[in-house]
Amino acid sequence: MTRKSVLVTGATGYIASRLIPALIGEGLAVRVTSRHPERVGRRHPATSTVTSDLLDPDSLRPALAGVDVAYYLVHSMGGSDFEASDRDAARNFAAAAADAGVARIVYLGGLGRDDDRLSSHLRSRREVGRILAEGTVEVVELRAAIVIGSGSIAFEMVRYLTERLPVMIAPRWLETRIQPIGEDDLVRYLVGAATLEPGGNRIVGIGGKDVLTYRQMILGYARLRGLRRAIVGVPVLTPSLSSHWVKLVTPMPFSVAKPLIDGLRNEVVVTDDAAARLFPGIEPCGYSTAVTAALKGQIRYLDAASAPGEAAVPGSLEGMLIDRQWVPSAADATRMGEVIHAIGGDDRWYPLRLAWWVRARLDDVFGGTGLKWCREPGPLTKGARVDWWTVEATEPDRLLLKAELKVPGEAWLEWRVVPLEPGCELRQTAYYRPKGLIGHLYWLLMWPFHVPIFRLMAIRLAQRAELESGEPLGRARLRFWNAGRSAAEALE
Repeated sequence: MTRKSVLVTGATGYIASRLIPALIGEGLAVRVTSRHPERVGRRHPATSTVTSDLLDPDSLRPALAGVDVAYYLVHSMGGSDFEASDRDAARNFAAAAADAGVARIVYLGGLGRDDDRLSSHLRSRREVGRILAEGTVEVVELRAAIVIGSGSIAFEMVRYLTERLPVMIAPRWLETRIQPIGEDDLVRYLVGAATLEPGGNRIVGIGGKDVLTYRQMILGYARLRGLRRAIVGVPVLTPSLSSHWVKLVTPMPFSVAKPLIDGLRNEVVVTDDAAARLFPGIEPCGYSTAVTAALKGQIRYLDAASAPGEAAVPGSLEGMLIDRQWVPSAADATRMGEVIHAIGGDDRWYPLRLAWWVRARLDDVFGGTGLKWCREPGPLTKGARVDWWTVEATEPDRLLLKAELKVPGEAWLEWRVVPLEPGCELRQTAYYRPKGLIGHLYWLLMWPFHVPIFRLMAIRLAQRAELESGEPLGRARLRFWNAGRSAAEALE
């Protein structure tokens, strides 16, 4: 039996980055396309890649050739002419899909009542759905509201506003009703849409179990993070002023914040039972469960965040503060891998022992575990304890540890070994996800100590590998270091 072939457009985007692994897991033949699909191809070798531009009809022919189901996951968020661009892209895609004999297009659109005064963003998404449906290819349009997951722009706005502002101004749109959907549930609906029985064009509203206001989403997120937040109502705050306010307190540019906030004036709630009838095996979770899954699941994508030559998976570094130390070494990559996996139980790995002793005493005072120099014998496995760390991931060339010290947030420390000719490079990355304003202040206060500690730690690990390899010491030095900057700045 021939495997069903699917095409995923917008392959480097947030939704596609979650959908592609799920499609591969279902045994489908996956082809990805965007203007730079090679990044996805390296991350997922089981896929085939084709470069295309939806505004260039000729580039779509090879992308759609032999495809059974095509996912249309492309939509602009800003720009003066984004509606015209989206219109042209949809027309090009619908025509090319028909010429290629594609059986179905799965389009991810947006919820909202047709009789409502939709924002330009939602209006454009609705128009794209109509254009695709006017073609000869069957279209399944899934309409969703806010997606709860690290990398979703709407969720990141909730995250940044709640984490950074103890007291928030509440414009009118904070009272709009929304039916958010968890990232995992959205992916399940998208995967299921590829295997529905033929039935003509269908519009299916999908959402989570809970219908909330944006205010309730912010306060719900705060409760899950253990943050106390107050919201003060200001009815005169316009969407434009709100966009500038969001830009001031979050990393979001005005061009993205404005169309997003414009859309928040529209109620986006599922109004029929089409999803339950067509996808009876999917029982969407509630908001709290989705947020918890988003926070826990973010760590899954750190493996690509520091992979040599790879762009981070969308959302993997959102809300993170990062310190990076890259150290070249004369030791070979295999020896360096053995050295990082031998870490633990020996304070020679950790420079500035007095600083660690002070940190241990503080941890004891605040009810933490303190520093325990210990390590189980044998190879490291996931879940093993290494001093005051727990192993989150382990591979021959990579080790990821999570800190068990009491901090206002979560912290991880990763080592990755990159082969060079000759020798190798040790890439050490400290990730910190602060919890509220106190978490950000903690990072700033500890920064003068973190800089020398992490810098010397990386150098000493590299020197230890050189010593055990019999190489002359001296090559191990700091090539690049980055402390106290945001994830987005660190990747520039």
